[in-house]
Amino acid sequence: MGEETRYPEFGAAVKSLIADSGLTLDRIAAESVKSRRTRLTRTTLSSWQTGRSRPRDWAALAAFLSLVREHSSLPPDRFREGVWRALYRKATAGGAPPASTTTPKHSLAGEADPVLLGVRRTRESPGHDPLPPYVTRDADSAIDRALAAAAETGGLVLIRGDSTSGKTRAAFEAMIRVLPDRRLLQPRRHSSFGPCVEAARTLARRGERCVVWLDDLEHYLGPAQLDEVALRQLALSGAVLIATMRLSEHHRRAPQTTGTAKGGDAYARIDLSDPVLKAADVIDLHRKWSDGELARAGEQTDPRLREALAHHQRYGIAEYLSAGPHLWDRWRTARYAGGNPRGHALVSAAIDLARAGLGPVPIDLIAALHTDYLADEESAMLMPEPLDEAVAWATRDPLGVSRLLVPAGEDLWRPFEYLVDMLAQLPDPPPVPESVREAAVRHASSVHERYSVGVSCYEAGRKDMAFRAFLPSAESGHVDSMLYVGSILLDQKKEAAAETWWRRLAKAGNTRGMLNLGVRHSRKGRRAKAEKWWRRAFEGGLPDAAARLADVHADRGEHEEAERLWNLALEAEVPDAFLRFGLLAHERGDLEEARRLYAKGAVRGHRECTTNLAQVFFGLGRLEEAEKLYLIAAGAGDSVAMRALGTLEEWRGRFTPVAESREDRARRVAETLERLFEDAEREGTWDATAKSAEEWYERAFQHGDLMSLRLLGNLYQRRGKYRKAHKCYRRAAKLGDPASFAYFQRPVLAGAVWREIPGSPDEADDTPWVPSPRTLRVLEAALEIEADMAADGLRELQERPVTARDWGLGCFDQLPSQTWNQGLQWRRRMIQAFDDLAADIKEGRVPRPRCTGEEMALHLALEQAAAITDDSPDLAEEFTEGVPGRPDDYDWFACKDLMFEDHDVLMLYEPWMEGIESPDSAVNQHLGMVHLRPEDWFKPFRPEDERDPARPSRY
Repeated sequence: MGEETRYPEFGAAVKSLIADSGLTLDRIAAESVKSRRTRLTRTTLSSWQTGRSRPRDWAALAAFLSLVREHSSLPPDRFREGVWRALYRKATAGGAPPASTTTPKHSLAGEADPVLLGVRRTRESPGHDPLPPYVTRDADSAIDRALAAAAETGGLVLIRGDSTSGKTRAAFEAMIRVLPDRRLLQPRRHSSFGPCVEAARTLARRGERCVVWLDDLEHYLGPAQLDEVALRQLALSGAVLIATMRLSEHHRRAPQTTGTAKGGDAYARIDLSDPVLKAADVIDLHRKWSDGELARAGEQTDPRLREALAHHQRYGIAEYLSAGPHLWDRWRTARYAGGNPRGHALVSAAIDLARAGLGPVPIDLIAALHTDYLADEESAMLMPEPLDEAVAWATRDPLGVSRLLVPAGEDLWRPFEYLVDMLAQLPDPPPVPESVREAAVRHASSVHERYSVGVSCYEAGRKDMAFRAFLPSAESGHVDSMLYVGSILLDQKKEAAAETWWRRLAKAGNTRGMLNLGVRHSRKGRRAKAEKWWRRAFEGGLPDAAARLADVHADRGEHEEAERLWNLALEAEVPDAFLRFGLLAHERGDLEEARRLYAKGAVRGHRECTTNLAQVFFGLGRLEEAEKLYLIAAGAGDSVAMRALGTLEEWRGRFTPVAESREDRARRVAETLERLFEDAEREGTWDATAKSAEEWYERAFQHGDLMSLRLLGNLYQRRGKYRKAHKCYRRAAKLGDPASFAYFQRPVLAGAVWREIPGSPDEADDTPWVPSPRTLRVLEAALEIEADMAADGLRELQERPVTARDWGLGCFDQLPSQTWNQGLQWRRRMIQAFDDLAADIKEGRVPRPRCTGEEMALHLALEQAAAITDDSPDLAEEFTEGVPGRPDDYDWFACKDLMFEDHDVLMLYEPWMEGIESPDSAVNQHLGMVHLRPEDWFKPFRPEDERDPARPSRY
């Protein structure tokens, strides 16, 4: 079923040499890479030895011969240059197929035969024309205006709709109404557009204009066919291109996800939006007719139209005239004893081959696959008819209109397109069998077929099959296939391998390859190279690159240029721009504008816009709409949406959306949160939803979302499964999650040894407790050590944020993660907190924290002091030299219990209490917490706690 053998003699010589050498194709390909000569791929070598292709030049063949000679023990006479040059010259001169001399037809558009242009036949009716009278469609005026506008400047008009919606007939009628005197050009499908462009130019030089007929436009798109260059050249010649396309085909070429919208750190993904389609003036034609169209059809006397009108409640008029419903029923009802179960299986196999992306195929391939549809016990009981009878039934035209399997060339057949579209529109269409997809991958031989099969496999989630389908075309330089191969490698976390394809794409002038190459450099810290590639992509016409360059200029402080680029990106409807401006609107409280912008990005497949739109709906209490959007984003791989679904599932049934004021809702939420831990311990009605939440968190983590691993730990913690929670936090901390990392840094007096101390404070004793002098001396030293270590850490840290990879930054990498982004002045005040408490002790006072920052400083100093007395007793003796000992020395647990008003600040370390620092948090309000936000840490608890602003300071 492969491509025609074009160079049989050359192929036989290569095959014999490889076989005798004992080398595999993979070995030769690998050695070509190592030797740094002309690179030879396995696909290239396979194509040579089967005679399907020849080397592009003598250097490639010489490199091949040299490699085989070096890595085999064949005699020198097998590599005689004269013999191989003769074979190469013969293949080059005489073996290549002759160039096509087909030229487009030059008849007038008004004289064209509609059936030859693709208008579907209807059954014949005595006394009437072969085709029924044309019924004016509502879209005709829009089509006429678009054609008239294109006639002025040249351009493409595309009529889009379902199969059998009447697209081709509407296009034909519009052409003869608006452009009857133009010369008609009808290029061959899957062929070069060069002859068509040249014919249009020739006609233009003679003062004539043409119309180019492109029924089923998808068959004309692609490199060396109708691309941006060919379209521009035709438009310059004044040509009008009138085309039709099924909705399903247009959808396949619509934009898909363009990354995760995380600035310069996100790769651009596949963008199927064909530039030719973007340039088209698109008019939609609906399958079901409007009341006005039905009324106009009712004015006709043709019996075929009258009959179709009688069935309009179930079908469209054009749909019924083309016998689509009749053939659908003929196929669906053929599977019964005495019917045509084998014929049904043949048509099913052909439909699934089309759904798998394959075009017309030989009947032998359909026959080889159809037995899988008869493998069940029920089919055996149906006693299927003989194969030749089944083929005859499937290819017969029962009404003189169409048939289930339509001829499409010599021994090539395709299913009636209506069947494919109708099956896809079922509420739960059956999946394409794996055997059919595998056969489609193996059978696809042309670039067009491989690409179509690859897209189908990719959309079905079979990226392994898609990769195999795309790879040969990618290696031959097909740009869209290269984009897919690179994106699949990214999905497999093979960024270095993907980079190879970005480089090839960039070298070929592809702007999306340039964009991704810039991202790769950015991720490696090569900012100058990243900017270079993004600028080249932008100058090459890719608006997406404007968003990346805007971030570059913003980082430099060039905000005016950054804003200009962001506005350009927004004008070009770059999804990242919708996200950015949506976030700005969200921040200023304009939820309606944020919703509008997020919705625009979501429609274009932007996952974060979809997630943020869901968050807007969630905030408005529209939980059902939020959940639907989260599911869409999660299905596209957005880990934040998966995390949100986990949260929704975890809390399902706890928050009941009702019509209530904001105050009532806040009160109800606060009351619900108060019962949080009691409900978790009971594990009653929400156990099943907690399990569902667990599954979503796990899925989100598998997609790289560390926060979801922490939230999974939170879920276990609330349910009392503390060991599982600890395990999740530990994994998240090792992978760099800030909150989980900080959780394991919290001060817990882990090094202190608890002991019963005579004279320890008793609740019944009214005497104020005071630490022993030795205890205070060691605590003073611990505070000074902490302050000095923090000052050393600050010299290295300066303004940059703390990360989970940092170590040895004094206290700053041991504080709750909420503080990790604080700046230089805040960190200096934290050091001052240690110094102030140490000064209290020096002045003879027991240190009592006056603000949250001092509370945290005292907690850390107690941890340090306990480590000194338990791990380094000699050092403790040095600090307390000359101070008499007491039985209650070094009772650090008593210090922790009695030196603080409360331990609220330590709750910031607990991942399951995330957000508790906010005064708006229901738990914060319920417990009466104050000053837990980092910006409030140094506000005194009471006015009398204010320290003297003139006190000594190291800064």
